[in-house]
Amino acid sequence: MADKEKGVRAKVGAAFHVWRRLFVFMQPYRLRLLIGVVVVQVAAGTEALKPWPLKVVIDQVLGGVKQGKKAKPPDWPGWLPEWFSDEDHKGWLLLCCAAAVLLLALISGLCTYWSDLELADIGQRVINKVRRTSLDRMLVQSLTWHERHRRGDLNLRLISDTSALRVLLIDGLFTLVKESSQFAFTIVFMFLIDWRLTLVSLAVLPLISAMSAVVGIKLRRAARLQRAKEGELSSSVSETLSSIPVIQSYGLRETANRAFARQNRKSGKAGLRATRLEGRLGIATDVTMAVCTAFILYLGVSWVDTGPKHTGLSAGALVVLLNYVRNIYKPIRRGIGKSVAMMKASAAGERVLELLDAMPDLESPPDPKPLAAVRGEIELRSVSFQHADGRQVLKGVDLVIPPGQHVALLGDNGSGKSTLATLLPRLRDPQGGSVLLDGTDLRELDLAQVRGSISVVFQETALFDGTLRENIQLGRPEAPPEEVDAAAATAGVTAYASRWPEGLDRRIGERGSGLSGGERQRVALARALLRRSPIYILDEPSTGLDATAEARLGTDMLQALRGCTVLLITHNPRLLAGVDRVLRMVDGKTVELDRAAALADFSRQPGGR
Repeated sequence: MADKEKGVRAKVGAAFHVWRRLFVFMQPYRLRLLIGVVVVQVAAGTEALKPWPLKVVIDQVLGGVKQGKKAKPPDWPGWLPEWFSDEDHKGWLLLCCAAAVLLLALISGLCTYWSDLELADIGQRVINKVRRTSLDRMLVQSLTWHERHRRGDLNLRLISDTSALRVLLIDGLFTLVKESSQFAFTIVFMFLIDWRLTLVSLAVLPLISAMSAVVGIKLRRAARLQRAKEGELSSSVSETLSSIPVIQSYGLRETANRAFARQNRKSGKAGLRATRLEGRLGIATDVTMAVCTAFILYLGVSWVDTGPKHTGLSAGALVVLLNYVRNIYKPIRRGIGKSVAMMKASAAGERVLELLDAMPDLESPPDPKPLAAVRGEIELRSVSFQHADGRQVLKGVDLVIPPGQHVALLGDNGSGKSTLATLLPRLRDPQGGSVLLDGTDLRELDLAQVRGSISVVFQETALFDGTLRENIQLGRPEAPPEEVDAAAATAGVTAYASRWPEGLDRRIGERGSGLSGGERQRVALARALLRRSPIYILDEPSTGLDATAEARLGTDMLQALRGCTVLLITHNPRLLAGVDRVLRMVDGKTVELDRAAALADFSRQPGGR
C-alpha cells in the first residue's frame, strides 16, 4: 500500500513539476496576478448571472397572471420589488430586464478585456525572462556541451518551446480559474432553481474527468514526442539553409528536399497522433454532455407540465436551468481544451527545463587565485583531450611559451591544433593534465579574468548585424573612436571601407553578409587588436585574405603585437617570417622545428589542419 501511495504521489508531482519549477519566474508579478484573479472572478460571476433576466421575463412578464393593479402573483420572487407585480408596470420590468442584460454584458466584457490585456503583458514579460535565462545558461556552456546538442533544436527550445509556456503559466492557469469559478457560480444558481436536476447534470462529471485523465497522460507523451521531432526538423532546416552554396554548387537540391521530407513526415506523424487523441476526447465529451442534456430536458418538461405546486419548477426556471446545463459543460469543455493545450505546453516546458537545469561544465572556482597583472606565459603539462566521438587529438602535450613570444603551430587536418587553441581561453577543459597561465592552473583562476586576458581570432569569423565600427568595438566597448580607427587601419578594414560614403559606419548585415570572407576576417583582426590583451590566439588568420592583406598581417599586424604572447595557427608559409618559434602537431604532441625545416615541411605537405 505504501508503494502504491508513493506511486500516486510521484504521478501527481510529475504532472505539476514543470509549473512548480517555472513559478519562480512569475513571483515578481504576484500582486498583478492576484488582482487578475479577482477581476476574473467578477467576470465569471456576471457570466453566471446573465440568464436570470430571461427567467424574469418568461415567468413575470410573459407568463404573469393578471391579478389587478395591486395584487401580487402567488409565485412572485421575493428578491423583486412588489411594485413590478402590477400589470401596468410590466413594461418597466421588461425594460429593467433589458438593462440588466446590457449591464451584465458590459461588466463581463470590461473585466474580460482588462484581464486578457493584463495577463498578456505579464505572460510576455515572464516568457522574455525565461528566454533570457535559458540563453544565458546556454552561453556559459563549454564547446563540448554545444557539440553534443544540435543548434536547430536549441533554437526551437529557446523560441518556440518558451512561447508555449505562456499557455502553461498564464493563459491556461487563468482560463482554468475563470472556468472553475464560472462552474461554481453556475452550480450554486442551479441548486437554487432545482437541486434534483442539478444532481442529474453533475452525475456525468466523474466520467468526463476519468476520460480526460486517461487521454491526458497519452496526450502528454504524444506532445513530447512531437516537440522532439519538431526539434529535429528545425535542425534539418538550419543545416540546409547554412549549406545553400554547397547544395547549389553540387546540385544537391533533390537530396536536401528528400532529407527534409523525411524529417517532415516524422514530425507530421507525431503531430497527427496528438491531434487524434485530442479529437477523440472532444467527441466523447460532447456525446456525454448531449445525452445528459437530453435527459434533463425530457425530465424537466414533464415536471413543468405537472404544475409549479408539485415541483416548484416554472417554465422560466426550466429555460434558465437548461441554459445552465448547457453552459455548465462549456466551462468543462473549455477547461478540457485548455488542459490539453497545457499538456502540450508542459511537454515543451520539460524541454526548456532541460536547458535551465544544464549545469555549467566550466565555472570559476569558489575562491579563485588573483592575478595582479597577466604576463602572458602559457604552459601545457601532459595535456590530453578526447572528443565525444572517441577521437583523441592531444596525447600528453608538454609546451611552454614564454611571455611575449610569437609561436607558429602547424599540423595536418584533425591533428588537434584548433582543439589546443580552445583550451587556452578555457573554452574546454582537458581530460588529462593542466593548462597554466603565468604558472597557475586555469581551473584555479577566475574564468572572466582568463578570457579577458586572451584575444582569439577564429577561422570561422563571427560578425553581428550592425556597422563595421560596432563590430570592431565589441573587442573593447569603452575604447575611444580614435583607437577604433587605428585598429581598423592596422587590420586593413579602413582600406576597403573607404569605398563607401559611410566608411566604418557602414551596416554589414546579419553575420557580415555584405562582406567577402577576407573582409570579414579583417574585421575580426581589428576587433582583436582593439582588445589589447597580453595573449593572442590567431587560428588561420590569413583565411580569405589576398596577397596585400597577407603581407599586412605578416608585418603590420604581428609587429603591432610585439610584446604580446601570440599563438599563430597557420598553413601560410609567408607568416613564418614574423614568428619566433615554429611547432608542429605530430601524433597528438608538439614537435619544435627550425624555420628551414618548417618551410620544407610546407613544401612537402601543403595545407592540412
